[in-house]
This record gives sequence, C-alpha cells and structure tokens, in this order.
Amino acid sequence: MFLEERRKLVDEIDRKIIELIIERNKLTEEIIEYKKNNNLDIIDVERENEIINKLKDKYCEKIKIEQIEKIYSEILFFSKYNYISNNLNSELNQIFSSKPLLIAGPCSIESEEQIFRIAKDLSEMGIKYLRGGAFKPRTSPDTFQGLGEQGLIYIYKAASKYGMNVVTEITSREQFVEYSELVDIIQIGSRNMFSYQFLKDIGELNSKINKPIILKRHFAATLNEFLNAAEYLKKSGSENIILCLRGIRTFEQIDSKMRNTPDLASILELKNRTDLPVIFDPSHSTGKSEFVISISKAALALGTDGLIIETHFDPKNSIVDSEQTIDYFQLKIILSFIEQIKYAK
Repeated sequence: MFLEERRKLVDEIDRKIIELIIERNKLTEEIIEYKKNNNLDIIDVERENEIINKLKDKYCEKIKIEQIEKIYSEILFFSKYNYISNNLNSELNQIFSSKPLLIAGPCSIESEEQIFRIAKDLSEMGIKYLRGGAFKPRTSPDTFQGLGEQGLIYIYKAASKYGMNVVTEITSREQFVEYSELVDIIQIGSRNMFSYQFLKDIGELNSKINKPIILKRHFAATLNEFLNAAEYLKKSGSENIILCLRGIRTFEQIDSKMRNTPDLASILELKNRTDLPVIFDPSHSTGKSEFVISISKAALALGTDGLIIETHFDPKNSIVDSEQTIDYFQLKIILSFIEQIKYAK
C-alpha cells in the first residue's frame, strides 16, 4: 500500500514536470522568434549560465549543484538543438534527420578486404555514411598517399553492398569530373580551403548534380575566412554545403599532447552566423584516440549537427593516423550519445 501510494505521487510529479517542460519550450520558442525578428543572437551563453547559477545558489542546500548543472544543461541543450534541427538547409534534411549525423570509417582505404570489413561492421551498427580516403594529401611526400582510383572503387563497392553512402575527399578538378559519380558526399580537405580557384571549379561542376559538400576549416583559418570559402562554393552554384570544424593550430601545440586545439566554441558562433549545418571532427581536432569520446560528447552538447570520426577494427595497425583512430567499442559509446539525442526529441 505504501509503495503504491508513493508511486502515484511520483507519477503525478513526473506529469507536472513534463507539462512544465512543454510550457517552458513554448516560451523559449517565442523568445527565439522574437530574437530572429530583431536580428539578435539566438544562443546566449551568458543567459544560460545565469539560469544555472541562480538555481544552484538558491537550491544548493536541497540538491547537489552537480545535479542542477547536469539537468539544466540537458534542458538548455535540447531546447537549442530543436531550434538548430528546424533550421537546417531544406535540401540537406535527408541527411540531417531526427538525430546528429555520424560519418565513420578509416582515415585511408588500405585494401579491398579492409574497407569491405569496416563497411559491414559499421552498417551492422546502423551507420549509413562511410568515410575513407582514396586520395591522401599528406604533409610528407614519402608517406602513403592512398590507393587512388582503385581505393575509390573499393569503397564504392563496399558502400553499395551494405547500403551505405560514400564520403571521401576530392583533391582536384580532374578527380571530380572522373569520379564524382562514385561519391555521395564530396569532402574538400582543410588544405584546399584556401584554394579559391579550386573552390570555384568544384562549386561550378557540382552545381549540375548538386551533391552535398563537406568543407573542412583550415587549421589556421579565421571563421570569416572559413565562411568566405563556403561563399565561393555557393556563388559557383553549390548550395548543399556542410561546414566541418577539425581543430586549429594554436600556441598550445608547443607542449600539448593534442595534434590541434579543438575549436569547440566555433560551433556556437557558426550556428549564430549561418544556417549551414556544422559538423565536428574529433579525430583530427585531438589527434589522440583517448580524447575522441570526450570531445565528441562536448561537440554534441554544444549543438553540432554531426560528427566525422576515424575508426578501424584494428586501430593500432591502421596505415594512416593510427594514434587518433578509435576502435568499435569507443565508437559505440559515441553512438549511444547520439541515440540519446534522437529519443529526447
């Protein structure tokens, strides 16, 4: 009897909590609409911190401040994410559905056997977008440059067999002309972000088939330079652009374990400055597999529209970027974060 009575009381409280959250969301939507109409920043980090800090100050003796912070971070995160998901470029809605996009696969296509095995493994996890480099612009000319055309054929066949989409980098106009039919999402790497004629060429060629293009930020580019690079593509006729943050080079690299400084705060600013989807690369931004899970979670919490991650069935023996490549166990943890966002909508 006691247990049933208490459960009824808990159920009633839960009902009231949901009703209050619904009411809060309605007010949030009104505020967002007002901000949009008056050209104000949609995301106000100072205001969000103020909300959490007031609650912590008032209720710190009744509930742990860590719990307040966690609960309200989630509430504020999902209210912000709903705004983002409702304002995606309409032509990209098929890619960015009810949950953040996950693009995964090896840094480089090493062999037919390797990419087929990874495609099979990832497809069984429900992943639909397979990444893999066929043309690898490397810092040193003496390192592995990719399998080229043969690698592209391998990933195309693997993706086709397992119902996946191919995401790979194109590094020249000639490659686009010859191989674009084998690619579902074209990637322009960070090294080519400043190649304005290349951006014009790809933008113009792609305007005829209108495939999505992932544009990666150069490690030394300002946000204005990054957005201007996207404008080169748009003004050449390609509208389906996905912005990708992949870490920047700062003074921290003098003595940091990380390959780059993760430009997480740029997610917030880009979401205020453009309606283009913004995805995050936790692999290149850290350069260390041990940080990939935490950085992925942080990027998702800040409202990224997706992640592009390097994964392999045997990371330590992958030919390229082994230090930043995660295994399947780590990938499944990140998938669980994404699924929580999906079901919370």
